[in-house]
Amino acid sequence: MFHKLKDSFHRFIRYIKWLHMLYELNTYISMCEPWEKVFLNCLFATTLGIILYSTFAYIPGYMFTIIKYITPALYSSSAATLTLSEPLSAKEVEL
Repeated sequence: MFHKLKDSFHRFIRYIKWLHMLYELNTYISMCEPWEKVFLNCLFATTLGIILYSTFAYIPGYMFTIIKYITPALYSSSAATLTLSEPLSAKEVEL
């Protein structure tokens, strides 16, 4: 049983190394010096982090606004006037 687990773990590690090699070859980082690799990897990670943060922070609000303008009949009641940026009161949270 442990042999299968050991083999699958080694295959997983080999796959991760293969993906890392593809990343370095496709972005031409393999030709850079070590300090350049660190700098570019930090730059890529920061860019990816900013994109992911902005996706989760802003896209839901924008989508809600777009849906509200596309289907105004669904949001004609007074309950829909609450926007995503307004804090909920204690009574609204209990409901």
